[in-house]
Amino acid sequence: MYQNTSIDVVIPSFRLDEDVLLNIFNVERPDGFLVNFYIVADNPSLVIPDGILKLADDNKINLIKNEVNLGFSKTRNNGIRLGRGKWILLLDDDIMPSKKLLIAYAEAIQNNPDSIGFAGVTNFPLPFNAATRAMDINGTTGHFKAALDNKPLVWVPTANVMLNREKMDVTLFNEKLSKGGEDIEFLLRNSLSYKEKYIPVPDAVVEHPWWNNGAVQTERIFRYGRGASDIAALNTIKPYTYHDFLNTSECILLLLVFSPLVVALYSVNELFLLMFLVLFAEVLTNLIKVFYKSKSLSLPVALNLFWIKNCYEAGYLFESLSKGRLWGFAERIEMGFVKENPSWFRLNKWKIIKTILLLVMFILTRL
Repeated sequence: MYQNTSIDVVIPSFRLDEDVLLNIFNVERPDGFLVNFYIVADNPSLVIPDGILKLADDNKINLIKNEVNLGFSKTRNNGIRLGRGKWILLLDDDIMPSKKLLIAYAEAIQNNPDSIGFAGVTNFPLPFNAATRAMDINGTTGHFKAALDNKPLVWVPTANVMLNREKMDVTLFNEKLSKGGEDIEFLLRNSLSYKEKYIPVPDAVVEHPWWNNGAVQTERIFRYGRGASDIAALNTIKPYTYHDFLNTSECILLLLVFSPLVVALYSVNELFLLMFLVLFAEVLTNLIKVFYKSKSLSLPVALNLFWIKNCYEAGYLFESLSKGRLWGFAERIEMGFVKENPSWFRLNKWKIIKTILLLVMFILTRL
């Protein structure tokens, strides 16, 4: 029998940053709730900090150290299975919680004791350079703050989310997913299974730093794209996939595949010209998008936006083709998960602008 007023705070940690973990431990406790902390260290090579060891020795936290690196999915699952509380608060190990974090969740529990779970808010600092401005414009951090809209959600990043142990698929996070997307798949699976959505709690706030102090996130974004391709093939996500107009990576790949034909019919110069036009149209579109979103014209931000957008799309394409999943070509996921079998070939203003720019530039080269 689960304890209805017990919260298990589960933190998978590779960094074991003592200051961060102690800040999480020191948040205010809500009256009438038993709060248990489970820190699962997933970096066998690191020495456990003294402050964390002392909390464990004093039985104030439950500390587990993996003998080998298991990754986020399995580490979270192990942490979840250690507890017995009805409510499970999943937090990342690099966030700074508000002092009232648990109190906000406790109030939500009292108002909705049978909810499938609650979505908190994960704020990022204001953008301060071209890379962070590009991530902000691209919407890379948008899902982290989705609870601010105060609308029920079918998934939220695991940086700050509370789940109901009584309404979880017993298989928990898919441990085969190692590149990302495991949070989307698991939370959506629960939401569909119990026909409920996660209740937003705008006052349950944590602060998340920019990754690597605001550096360009090439590897991370490429990995996110690969992870998205992996979950697209799963039964939970597959009904929400569709096929769309080709993106830049797919266009370049097609030109490379058919390069012998293009060269035979035209020339090598024509092949390189087509590739350049595709890339340049994308850059110009992003430059216009930056101006539209920020009311300032910045080529560095546009180039960073171009880079992370295409890293994600290239990662999706790479993962699909490397696993022989040809259906993944031109495939997209409808991340709102509003209805199954979404319509194909969707237009928006950015696709229209890019197409027009590409056609105009191509025509000008013919004159």
